[in-house]
Amino acid sequence: MRSVRQLGRLALVACLATAATFGVSPGAALAQSAAITVDPVGTFDAQSGTATISGTYDCGDARGFAFIEVNLSQRVGRVSTVTGSAFTEIPECTDDTSSGTWTATVPASNGAFRGGQATASARLVVDTTAVAETTEPVRLSGGA
Repeated sequence: MRSVRQLGRLALVACLATAATFGVSPGAALAQSAAITVDPVGTFDAQSGTATISGTYDCGDARGFAFIEVNLSQRVGRVSTVTGSAFTEIPECTDDTSSGTWTATVPASNGAFRGGQATASARLVVDTTAVAETTEPVRLSGGA
């Protein structure tokens, strides 16, 4: 039978091996205080079927090339779900530009977005590593 100390060492080695596999330095996710939000109200365009959502981001102590990945889903009827995804560019995260607002226009991949409740997931990616992620309800309005 192994001692508690040996089991602790094995767990640490497994954690470090997993971090190396995914290219993450140990503790990196905890060191970064990055954040992303999604505004509770978005818009939709009835002619194109697209939706536009927005929010804020803060790179925390992450630095490098940055973008935001957005996924949007909306239940339409009893069994159908309209989905779509988009990327939006933001300024590179530097000491001078580490926070701001973002806006993304999301085309529907299977149908059209309409007015009503939807769910948005947004992920802030800095230097190829996701540093912040959120999933929020969004009410789509408009219909222009």
